Amino acid sequence: MNITIRKVLLAAGISLFATCAMAEEGVTDTEVVFGNIVPLTNPVTASLAYQVIYGNQVAAAEWNEKGGISGRKIVLKDEDDAYVPANTVQALQKLIDEGVFAMLTTGAGAGVAATLPILEEQAIPTMVNFSPYEPAINPVKPSIFMIGASYEDLLFGEIKYIVENKMEGQTPKIGVIRQDDDFGKQVEAAFSRAVEEFNLDHADPLTFKRGQKDFGAEMLKMRAAGVNILIAGGVTSEIPAMAKEAAKFKMDVRMATVPTGQLAPIVKLMQPTGFVYYSGDYVSPLGSEGAKHFEEMANKYLKEDEVKGLSRYSLTAYAASQIMFQAAEACGKDLTRACISEKLASGEKFDTNGVTEPITFSADRHVAATETLVVEIDSKTGAITAVTDLEQY
Repeated sequence: MNITIRKVLLAAGISLFATCAMAEEGVTDTEVVFGNIVPLTNPVTASLAYQVIYGNQVAAAEWNEKGGISGRKIVLKDEDDAYVPANTVQALQKLIDEGVFAMLTTGAGAGVAATLPILEEQAIPTMVNFSPYEPAINPVKPSIFMIGASYEDLLFGEIKYIVENKMEGQTPKIGVIRQDDDFGKQVEAAFSRAVEEFNLDHADPLTFKRGQKDFGAEMLKMRAAGVNILIAGGVTSEIPAMAKEAAKFKMDVRMATVPTGQLAPIVKLMQPTGFVYYSGDYVSPLGSEGAKHFEEMANKYLKEDEVKGLSRYSLTAYAASQIMFQAAEACGKDLTRACISEKLASGEKFDTNGVTEPITFSADRHVAATETLVVEIDSKTGAITAVTDLEQY
């Protein structure tokens, strides 16, 4: 071979190798790929999953219309885990194999737990927002961040409000019926904390397996114990199932629920009970001034039936996406996983367009938006009203 040609080919090979070595997974000159893992095919959580996707889509469409991230189009890839942790791992591996840069959503708490070792090992920038999971950010993991208060804080705030404002001269006695998993442990932690802090009389905690439909036996035990404050520690349909039994047994009980208690299908299922009950949140409610910009963008980018399906989970997904996109934009053309994680932990403020207060993480604190407010839900009218300001618990 001609020596000159050989030198040219060798130089080209070295250049090609350098380009490949510098390339970041999920990033090209024209695109940045972000992943979502949500339980699309689980009959209980499917509606929530789509609500999350809609929030991500609104944020991506808004950014893409103004040029994307430093000229790169945002591409979203959604994977289904059916609310099964083993599936969450498979979904993440598929996204990695297909080339994903960062994760906007990582599924429910058990799924986050199952994927944490992979996310941490590969230093994939990740936002935990669908389901709070304390071990994701405590201890701090360089590439993993979370927005939102824990279930413990949300429920504790509700109990505090009920004890101080809604007992009408009655002596409080608290009970909890909770799912027998990591989610349920957070629920029971709120119960134990409230018992200790407010010196509450209480019934023994009860557990159930995910998917249980009949809570007659559990509610009979709560009635026999004289419970008048109940933490309904289910995710979706279990909440109205407990309320149905409480109504049947004519129990005078105030119920505290996790944020899923605000979802339209749950409120509708609660309607026959006539209960006024409580939930907690860390995002502005739909219809509020804080959600105004998001709702305008949703009407612009989503279909009419998709807009009707929005919920507070759409807002949390939108906020998480906005934060991630802003951090990526701050990296400019040299977008890497290391850079985006560094920008997120820099102490800079990230704007969520009113959905939350401005978000700030730091090197030693990878969680934000932990202040919570209590909302009162009237199942008869469907009205959801904030009854407290944001407060840190």
